[in-house]
Amino acid sequence: MKVKNEVFMNPPRAVFFDIDRTLYDHRRDFVSPASLAAIAALRARGIVPAIATGRGYAALPPRIAQLVAAGEMDLVISCNGQYNRYGARVLSEHPLPVADIASLIAAFRARDWEYTFVSEHHMAAGRSRGSSHRVLQGYPCYTVAPDYYREHAVHQLVVLAPETEEAALLAILAEHGGRYRAVRSHASAVDVFHADGSKARGIRDACAALGFAPQETLAFGDGLNDVEMFTAVGAGIAMGDACEALKAVATHVTGTLEEDGIARALVDLGVLAARDVGL
Repeated sequence: MKVKNEVFMNPPRAVFFDIDRTLYDHRRDFVSPASLAAIAALRARGIVPAIATGRGYAALPPRIAQLVAAGEMDLVISCNGQYNRYGARVLSEHPLPVADIASLIAAFRARDWEYTFVSEHHMAAGRSRGSSHRVLQGYPCYTVAPDYYREHAVHQLVVLAPETEEAALLAILAEHGGRYRAVRSHASAVDVFHADGSKARGIRDACAALGFAPQETLAFGDGLNDVEMFTAVGAGIAMGDACEALKAVATHVTGTLEEDGIARALVDLGVLAARDVGL
């Protein structure tokens, strides 16, 4: 494991895990047994294992949702910090104003971009055709509801705006007074939410509610939406296949999911023992 800075609180009060390509591989529906053992070992030591994801709370993969439902991972930072829960308790939420959603989706429709409303309970597509519908229709939380935002709190929009039209998207957001930002989650998709929103804000909200500081925590991630999270916590551990922008701000770089990067980093940092995770 590559290390830039070994100064962090040990043991940490909580460890935050991004989901996709950090804790979970959706292509194989796979969580490393060593990662599962690490989660259990953290709990046994009184350290909170937590999720920090750009996904909506209702769109957690079944394997991860099972851990949450079983109380193995009580703390969930979802929607890039827009909706955050500890068990059944909502710690904080930051819904988008209805008037702004109406204005934003009108601009998206003008460019024929598909969009999905993300809430606590659903991923609601604006129309029943196109890529969004094909990808999301297998999710139990999926529905098609063009006016969903008028009756439900929406914490984030997912917009299918390709990288080649990035400038047009940024212009639309600028026309809305800079109140919103876009973080690309895929070559063809971006998450749109409050300009001051991020996993870091969700972590700050959660830590304040639970009585400890973000600097007393660790975080694992691999993507662009993890950059601010790494600047908020005591140490940020990038997966071996993380984007270069995240590795640049990480205090540590570990192996990939397939290489048991999470478990190995927690052992290397002295948070857990090798026997705890079967290494």
